[in-house]
Amino acid sequence: MLQTVVSVFLLLLVQVGHSAPVSEATFSDAFVRKYFPTIVASTEAKNASMCLDRVFSNYELKKHINVKCDETDGLDTCSGLTFVSHDDKAIVIAFRGTYGKLQLLVESEEIIYRNKTAWYGGGNVGYYFAHAFNLIWNDGMKTDVNTLTHKYPNYEIWVVGHSLGGSMAALASNFLISNGIATSSNLKMISFGEPRTGDKEFADAHDSLVQYSYRVIHKKDIVPHIPLNGMEGFHHHRTEIWYNNDMSTADYKECKEQESPFCSDSHLDFMIGDHHRYYGMYMSYYGRRNCTGDPAN
Repeated sequence: MLQTVVSVFLLLLVQVGHSAPVSEATFSDAFVRKYFPTIVASTEAKNASMCLDRVFSNYELKKHINVKCDETDGLDTCSGLTFVSHDDKAIVIAFRGTYGKLQLLVESEEIIYRNKTAWYGGGNVGYYFAHAFNLIWNDGMKTDVNTLTHKYPNYEIWVVGHSLGGSMAALASNFLISNGIATSSNLKMISFGEPRTGDKEFADAHDSLVQYSYRVIHKKDIVPHIPLNGMEGFHHHRTEIWYNNDMSTADYKECKEQESPFCSDSHLDFMIGDHHRYYGMYMSYYGRRNCTGDPAN
């Protein structure tokens, strides 16, 4: 009898394994280094094509969206763009980071003192992040993404952002999968210097939905530590990729925990300078020059 029960149990395990295989996402320094800093820089550019031309050849830029995203009467804007790379068979969605000290001040104040808002995939997120994403999504990104995913159903979807844009990238990837626009198997999410975006429930929901999700952090970048862990319930999602160096080589540490004491949380001193430079590129200034001149300055 016991042998029969064990045999049935093993058979069920095999059947489950065949019906729902789980593939392990793998971070690639070469992949991220080649594309994503320049994609982030393009969100800062007046002419995004001048940046994208540096790493893509057969691509199609859809729309670069800029919207008023807070209560400073248009002084602050949030930005995102969408394009498709046919060589890479990828639809790319990118979000710009915080633009200037005033926006950082308003953003921080709203995140800490304003109520969080429920998110589609589960949990609650910072109102500023959610509001900014929804404005960009409804100002044309929704139409572009729906058009591209229907036209190129076999293409991957890459979602990327820096700083504030990193939080919007996390929300976007979560949103796309939970709403059936993308699947866990065809979406890749990369963020640079992403602040804590939502609460523990959001982090758990994000991790269950977004299989390929990496928060890249440069050395002592201060922004991933804002708000403090647990402050107003904020908590990071997985997975952290930490470069405790100048990012000139593929020397990094991967921490799969949501909040690991062994990656960027292992030190107590932070620097704003490390927030701006990723993979040797000062992404905001390089982008604002339409990706001309020295990328490092």
